[in-house]
Amino acid sequence: MSFRGVKTLLKNSVSIAAITFAIGISISSEINAQSVDGINEEIPALISADEVTYDENLGIVTASGNVEISQGDRTVLANSVSYNMNTNVVSATGNISLLEPSGDIVFAEHVELTDNLKEGFIRDIRILLSDRSRLAASTGQLTSGNITVFSNGVFSPCELCKDDPSRAPIWQLKAKKIVHNKTSQTIKYDHAWMEIFGVPVIYTPYLAHPDPTVKRRSGFLLPSYGTSTQLGITLQIPYYWAIDDSSELLFAPIATTKQGVVLAGEYEKKFNKGDLSIEASATIADRDDEDDKFRGQIISEGRFDLDKTWRWGFNAEHASDDTYGRVYGFNNDSELETSAFIEGFRGRNFARLDSYKFQSTRNGVDDSENPFVFPRGQYNFQSQPGVTGATYRLDANAQALGRSEGRDSRRVSLIGGWDLPYTGSWGDQYKLTTQLQTDGYWVNGVNKNNDDIRKSGDTFTGFTGRVFPQMALEWRFPFASHRGDFSQTIEPIVQGILAPNGSNPNEIPNDDSRDFEFDDTSLFSLNRFAGTDRVDSGSRVSYGLKWTASTVSGNQADFLIGQSYRFTGNSNLHEENSGLKDAASDIVGHIGIYTIDHFDALYRFRFDPDDLGSNRNEVELNIGPAAFNLDLDYVFLKDDNIDGISSDREEVAIGINSELTEYWSLNSSYTRDIDAGESREAGLGLIYQDECIIIDSQYTRTWFQDRELEPDNRFTLELTFKHLGTIQPL
Repeated sequence: MSFRGVKTLLKNSVSIAAITFAIGISISSEINAQSVDGINEEIPALISADEVTYDENLGIVTASGNVEISQGDRTVLANSVSYNMNTNVVSATGNISLLEPSGDIVFAEHVELTDNLKEGFIRDIRILLSDRSRLAASTGQLTSGNITVFSNGVFSPCELCKDDPSRAPIWQLKAKKIVHNKTSQTIKYDHAWMEIFGVPVIYTPYLAHPDPTVKRRSGFLLPSYGTSTQLGITLQIPYYWAIDDSSELLFAPIATTKQGVVLAGEYEKKFNKGDLSIEASATIADRDDEDDKFRGQIISEGRFDLDKTWRWGFNAEHASDDTYGRVYGFNNDSELETSAFIEGFRGRNFARLDSYKFQSTRNGVDDSENPFVFPRGQYNFQSQPGVTGATYRLDANAQALGRSEGRDSRRVSLIGGWDLPYTGSWGDQYKLTTQLQTDGYWVNGVNKNNDDIRKSGDTFTGFTGRVFPQMALEWRFPFASHRGDFSQTIEPIVQGILAPNGSNPNEIPNDDSRDFEFDDTSLFSLNRFAGTDRVDSGSRVSYGLKWTASTVSGNQADFLIGQSYRFTGNSNLHEENSGLKDAASDIVGHIGIYTIDHFDALYRFRFDPDDLGSNRNEVELNIGPAAFNLDLDYVFLKDDNIDGISSDREEVAIGINSELTEYWSLNSSYTRDIDAGESREAGLGLIYQDECIIIDSQYTRTWFQDRELEPDNRFTLELTFKHLGTIQPL
């Protein structure tokens, strides 16, 4: 029986369904960790062929000539496909290709399956995976439906050369025998060579790695090599342990020729309602003139949801000494924080209970004088706008702050406010604000003559407090214009604040408002101090001019300049570098250009109002395309206070990133202390990255010296081969 030019939809046809699933099992299952135990007769099969014949005597169905069989999302192409119903043998020959639902494409010249489609033979098989990896072999043997043995096989995730596909890829694995176990999702190699650009470089009698369907698998990762003036030659060989679907451990010890072995690792655990991470390291090594001293650190973080409103968490950071993290390249943090909290969000309400402890890594800082907070509670409420648009707010907080040595305090604070916005008929905008802050302190050992945290001199112990009211009226008059794709707004702003003077008595300690910074971001703030311990007392007026512009394509620019004038004194703002030591403040502002093609810039300034001398200059610049991109950060601070020492600070940092080609990129950086006339740090990196390999080489030179930290030259080299030692996140 013969049919020519057949194109039909067949359902419940065992013969055609068998052909379709036979090829699907014989070819695609070598790659996908799937198992087909039988034929799904409910899925219709569409067959297209030049001719279909059925030999009733032999019981053979044959489709030949441009055969195309589709069933579900799977499509099979071949010159000829036949099914022997008597022997239960399915065979396909000539230009066989299979497109899998996963995106994998499989090619072969001959396929033959027996034993209910679980045993078979494949000749000249080539597989293009959905991630563009390739596997090829002269023959393939399918055993028990889940193990495939390839003879004279080759595997590579690298793209072939477009100009010369016959050229060897960047790297590939060749082996006499490759065994793919779909159950364990593992590819094993016997007598394997790794070739780089066609040249054999590494031989191993045995090698195994997860197949491309596996995202996480335990095993050794590729090592990284480096050199350092302080550490000598370094070698890190990580071992990755995929404990289960929700947790993993990376054990990454570092061997050094000068400081021995550093044990280091990272642990991560995902929970249904949270996650936990722990980074730890430790060693026995020299420090300064001390031999064989334990050194190490731990950095841990946890976040856990209790319900839709509440969550809790913690941070745990501690180091054995101040310079450990920088010596071994783990971190450069100047302060380590240990804290725990529970917080809740509901509507416009926020509540939080927490505690803090700090460890400083800066030179000359005594940790016994660092504060610890246990506990601190806060509650914030913001009302919905009323009929007039008015809103009211309430901020309450209480904390207990102590030290191993030095003053301590207990504080209860309540800040209530009311805001009324109004827009006039001409578009002029007004905002009336009233606020009352009430603070109560129980203190021990507060120095009444200065802000020294130590219990010395004329100290005060007992109860103190304040009641501090404020009233503010702000006026804005935006002038807007639109021309084509360009829009701009010019907006003068004036704000007047009435408040009593002298609301910071010496008996109230200053623990959370020590870092005062007057700039364009705080010009129109009610309290220009960062915390609660200090209030911005006295009456003043602030004024400024703001300009913004934008285009429909997303380009933006803005400008702000302003100043404030104080009518009454404020003894807490008389420092030379505050910008507010005189009645007329420094002139502050910024100029910003954003999202313009290959150009972003921000300039922030603070000028002396008498001679327009610069007291603060900050420049952030990013210019150029990916082929050559320049980052520039410049800062100048006059009389900057660092660790109690006031001096000018001027520093510039330059970074250049360049995508030299599609695969090669270059990065470089340089930091210089201009005021001291000294280089601080420089770095140069060269990276090659394509679809199958990453070569990352970095060189860093540091000039600064801090205790045991000497000027250092450090070089690192990391190789990453796709499928051979990479980690995908949980």
